[in-house]
Amino acid sequence: MKMIIILVLFYVILFTGQIMELNFPISLNVFLVAIIFTIIISMEFSILNKDFISDFKIRSYSRKLKFGNLFNAIFWTGLIVFDNQHKKLFVIILILWIYPFIDIVMVYVFRKKQPYTIFINNRNLILNGPWKIERDLSELTEITFDRYSKNLNLSFKTKSDISIQTKEFNKQDIDKFVEIIITKSENNVCLPENYILNK
Repeated sequence: MKMIIILVLFYVILFTGQIMELNFPISLNVFLVAIIFTIIISMEFSILNKDFISDFKIRSYSRKLKFGNLFNAIFWTGLIVFDNQHKKLFVIILILWIYPFIDIVMVYVFRKKQPYTIFINNRNLILNGPWKIERDLSELTEITFDRYSKNLNLSFKTKSDISIQTKEFNKQDIDKFVEIIITKSENNVCLPENYILNK
């Protein structure tokens, strides 16, 4: 949480300088972008070192590349360059490319390191990401499966839904995971028919 607050603070400083036209020197702008990049990449790499007490856990064997980030960076960079504003908006271009670059790095890192990213401890589901997500599996109300994106969507009584990209995991591990979370729920939760057909 502290890292997120610090990250937001640096974003505010950087964008205030651009919007208010405070004429930050280019060296200061690049320094701020470098700090933001360092914070984000350190949050991503923290996934590799996290472990939680668990009865069951699953490794991520890959990580899906977020093409939306890459498309946005290409589109807005092209627009800025075409409009001949690239010198004025150089810092914005750098910011646009932070997330696509980190995505590409993390896809490679996940394939090499294969970190544990899903944990179940009793009825507590933990998703290991840049920040930890927890859900009480006894409150699980529904499981749906999107055959196009291959996402398992889990709905809960009192907290927001979460989505799990099944292609990032071993198929047998995900099957076991689904079996476990169904038994942990206090509600009548069934395996989606389209997930069964996808096997």
